[in-house]
Amino acid sequence: MSHSTYAGNFPVSGSCLAVLQLSHIKGLGLKSFHLLYDYFVSAEEILQASYEELLKSGLKPKLARLIAEQKTPLERLGPYFDRLLAWADKPNNYLVCLDDELYPSSLKEIYCPPPLLYLQGRIKAFEHDAIAVVGSRRPTLAGQKHAALFARQLAEIGYCITSGLAIGVDSYAHRGAVDAPGVSCAVLGSGLESIYPRQNKKLAIEIQDQGVLVSELALDISALPANFPRRNRIIAGLSKGTLVIEAGLKSGSLITAEFALEQNRDVFAVPGSIDNPLSKGGHSLIKQGATLVDDIEDIISVIGSKNNIDRRCPQTAISKQADYSHLTMDEQKLISVLGHQSTSFDDLLQCLGMDVSELNKLLVMLELKGLLSSVAGGYQRL
Repeated sequence: MSHSTYAGNFPVSGSCLAVLQLSHIKGLGLKSFHLLYDYFVSAEEILQASYEELLKSGLKPKLARLIAEQKTPLERLGPYFDRLLAWADKPNNYLVCLDDELYPSSLKEIYCPPPLLYLQGRIKAFEHDAIAVVGSRRPTLAGQKHAALFARQLAEIGYCITSGLAIGVDSYAHRGAVDAPGVSCAVLGSGLESIYPRQNKKLAIEIQDQGVLVSELALDISALPANFPRRNRIIAGLSKGTLVIEAGLKSGSLITAEFALEQNRDVFAVPGSIDNPLSKGGHSLIKQGATLVDDIEDIISVIGSKNNIDRRCPQTAISKQADYSHLTMDEQKLISVLGHQSTSFDDLLQCLGMDVSELNKLLVMLELKGLLSSVAGGYQRL
């Protein structure tokens, strides 16, 4: 087993250097790498193998010859190598490969795990049971609340919240975990020196205080559409289960859920209004056997917990009913007909039988009290 440093403070292991060399061989993709890795057991052994030995592994002749003739010293791989060494030499930055002890054990269990991982932050985050929280990039107010609240409650009892640092549900989930304060893991679809989206750079820094940033992509790789399915498989692979909050039928979150199912991990979904397109993905998952969730106990009862996780649920349970006894009768009447999805002004007028000025006054008062919000198409209870 290789360790994360050489003697003499060299910041990258020999196994990782071997993977780096292999990654510069044109045509050597993830499946071919794992074909070789399963046969030779280590990246260093692959590089040392002869043409004939490479052919015995099942590799095609052209690719076997390219590997056998690979003699390029790493120092000649370009300025990226120097940049990588400088990055890896900084505190809390790690380049790990499948041979390293620091490589997350749960990720080794998935199909074709990443040969290399770039990590930044507290790698003790991997010692926690992890739950992925994913969903729409444009969640409703209810979706935002549920993402932050579920993540915070799970983080408070010791789970690591894993997500993709995207705008929307991902951001609210990370924020809920950070504010707990708790542990979060952000898996990027870009390199760690090309944080995407840019508006989440501050959040990424906060995550590193107790959690970790993860990418399988080179430091300078920009976010591209093809990168995100790869990122999603890592999110699912690091987690014991995946919780989907508001996702359309063609959402990338469903890809994460599919990876979780393929990896024999649990899938959970928060139900929503049948009129909300963002509920369709979660409802589809529930029909396929995903666990319906309206409280964190629904997750804990399936996944279980380690000894270091406190099973006592926070007092701020999602299922707890709000107390509206302090409101006037008209305010209570309005709240009773106002749901957690958008309701139009005209529908409220019809339901309540009020005049326009009276309804406007009630809406303003309840918004000032933080009980409702004006949203696209009307009003929504908070």
